[in-house]
Amino acid sequence: MVSEAIRILRTNLDFFTSTGNKKIISISSTISGEGKSFLALNLGGVLALSKKKVVLLDLDMRKNKINLPFKVEAHDKGISTILIKKNHWRECIVSTSLENFDYLPSGPHPPNPSELLLNGEFSEMLNDLKEVYDYIVIDTPPVGLVTDGIMAMKRSDLSIYVLRANYSHKEFLNNLQRVIAINKLDRVAIVLNALPSSGKTNGYGYYEDKTAVKKRWLNLFRS
Repeated sequence: MVSEAIRILRTNLDFFTSTGNKKIISISSTISGEGKSFLALNLGGVLALSKKKVVLLDLDMRKNKINLPFKVEAHDKGISTILIKKNHWRECIVSTSLENFDYLPSGPHPPNPSELLLNGEFSEMLNDLKEVYDYIVIDTPPVGLVTDGIMAMKRSDLSIYVLRANYSHKEFLNNLQRVIAINKLDRVAIVLNALPSSGKTNGYGYYEDKTAVKKRWLNLFRS
């Protein structure tokens, strides 16, 4: 079910963006634990399986990923060292076991990650990556905690905002509305993650009882 849901999301990407074959997609959420990194990793993998060249950027320079399905040999270089011009992005790329799918780690923790994203090197790096990759998937820090993710959303062709059923608070939707209004963002889509199955769906759920669906949506978020 999870694989099929992510494949459907991949299919729908063309309906959200109209910038040709080169697309930057940022994956954001309000807080950690909503499934943002899980979606970014798996969406990147599914895009690569469709014969597209994909790179996944770990933009959370405050917290290194430790549960990756591939090994990052060098933790002393990555996006943070690219943005201070210590390394070129090609020196930091990690090849995964999946063909056409590369990973760009966050690098060592800088004291000023938000400021690094404002110095122009971030935009230059994205432009360089667009010359090589069909899709750039950015796993951002939670936008409810820091501003780094919002900077990535501004530079994306599509921003996917993840909410988790029975975990995310209703206030998170208001937070997303504020982020969109203040930063004048467009092309923002919401993915509802970990939606519990009712056990009454038929096929892919297209014929599930509409009243039951409505009740489940109304009870998804904590007050």
